[in-house]
Order: sequence, then C-alpha cells, then structure tokens
Amino acid sequence: MIAEDIKLDIFSNRLKANTPLPSIRAYTEKYGVASNTIVSALHLLRDKGIIYSHRTKGYCVAGNIEERKVILANELIDNLIADMKHIGFSQYDLLQLIRRIMKL
Repeated sequence: MIAEDIKLDIFSNRLKANTPLPSIRAYTEKYGVASNTIVSALHLLRDKGIIYSHRTKGYCVAGNIEERKVILANELIDNLIADMKHIGFSQYDLLQLIRRIMKL
C-alpha cells in the first residue's frame, strides 16, 4: 500500500523526475509505521526503476518515469488479458467489452 501510494504520487506528477522524495521520517509519520516498513516500500520502487537512491539526497524520483508508466501499463494490460481469458472471455469478447466501456 505504501509503495503504491508513493508510485501514484510519482506517476501523477505530484513528485517530479529527479527530485528527492520526502524523508523516511516524514513517511513514517504520515503512515504511522516503522522506518523498516518505509525502507522496504522504497526498495520495491527502487527495484522497479521508479526511484533511485542518491548518496546525499536520499531517495529520488527516476528520470524515466514516462517510460516506466508505459511498462506498467503494458504489464497491467497483459494481466487483464490473461485474467479475462482465465474466466472464459474470448479475444473478441474482450475487445467488445473494452469498446463498450470506452464509449461511456
């Protein structure tokens, strides 16, 4: 949840590319959790290339966020297609459903 919240802040441009994230202390106060929990969330984001650690600035937003957003979108679409096939939707059914939703 914490990693998802931070990722949303980054992908929605509330946190800009190549700028420092709030401190670990600020996140522990915001979420009311131990610093180890925050560090674990930050490591997840770092491992996905969404943030990077800087020796003097702490954790910073990566510079390739638009590229990361496209990669994430592709992963989400692939998962959606696999899940829909798993519950019995054909490719045609899935396309029809998406077309109907997009018209809303």
